[in-house]
Amino acid sequence: MNIAVLTKEFQDYLKSIEQEDFKSISLKKSPFPEISSTEIAQQLKGLQVSKHKFPTLYAKENIYFPPSINLEQASSEATATYKASLVKGKSLIDLTAGLGIDTLAFSKSFEKVYHIEQNEILSEIVKHNSSILSPNLETYNGTFQSFFEENPTQKFDVIYLDPARRNSSGRKFILEDLEPNILEWIPIFFEKSDKIIIKLSPLLDISSTLQQIKEISEIHIVALKNEVKDFLLILEKGKETKNPFIKAVNLENNQTDFSFYFEEEQNTDAKYGTVSNYIYEPNVAILKTGAFKLLTQKFDLFKLHQNTHLYSSDEIIENFPGKIYKVEEHIKNPKKEILKTKANLLVKNFNQPIDIIKKKFKIIDGGETTLIFTQSIEGFHTLKTSRI
Repeated sequence: MNIAVLTKEFQDYLKSIEQEDFKSISLKKSPFPEISSTEIAQQLKGLQVSKHKFPTLYAKENIYFPPSINLEQASSEATATYKASLVKGKSLIDLTAGLGIDTLAFSKSFEKVYHIEQNEILSEIVKHNSSILSPNLETYNGTFQSFFEENPTQKFDVIYLDPARRNSSGRKFILEDLEPNILEWIPIFFEKSDKIIIKLSPLLDISSTLQQIKEISEIHIVALKNEVKDFLLILEKGKETKNPFIKAVNLENNQTDFSFYFEEEQNTDAKYGTVSNYIYEPNVAILKTGAFKLLTQKFDLFKLHQNTHLYSSDEIIENFPGKIYKVEEHIKNPKKEILKTKANLLVKNFNQPIDIIKKKFKIIDGGETTLIFTQSIEGFHTLKTSRI
């Protein structure tokens, strides 16, 4: 960490070049003898990324930004704030803290938070930034194992961790691939705290996760602008259940949250029907929860087909958490009616993939129309729709 970066002269300079390309800056000669062009580019990229991803950091002066990989791996401030809304108390420890965006958010809900990070430089950066942003955050450079060894009797209201994946191969994501292996560590964590929050990959399956971890009381699927970012487990000591509370949220999209208990979906009979006046596409967070049958009951909709995760209704359901399309026309002769049409495409459970359809009908991307290619209980459909 180069403290010359924190001088007023450099900070003023950084703001003056905020709109420039950080890659180009890295190739130019540095105007500061104690700061390299590479360091300038690193700080510039951090400033640019923070404007949208970490607005609190962007708004403060003298923030020190880490290398690109740490910026990319860090949670967004929006998802961190959501995590922090789930718990509160006297003390929380983040075992795999990284840049500390989650830890900083938690510090607003706890009297004391502990930031554990093995990377010495990153730990030093967080220590500096937290002195500006959160004085109740304490950094520790080392592993959580060594922290526990040095503080054997210390307990916490909440333990939080975001395990890394050990295996970078293309095979299916499994819990045993995590570092640390949470299946081995959960009993030890429960000696330190009655509540554990674990952030996992969205690639994991909810049902298989429930089979491997028995103490899950809540699952939160968090999307940001319709992209799933977090798969959060809340574990409570001594609370073994096969029926956790599940919540799907889609941040910064003005959509209502969707929540249910796991067994509700298992015990629900879906209502099936064909295409009516409106088509509904659930947001990605809901799709990740697998509540495909329950949606028909919660919103009085018909599911088009067992394997088609689109829904329909005669009257519009305006508070539906996802995209809504008004069916304008049923296309009977696609080669004549939609050839070379400018439109957006939505292909769900159709007998041809989207790239073949696009090439076959020479579809031009864009416009106000959405062409939906799908299958209902009555067969295949090509629909001309408008987005509500």
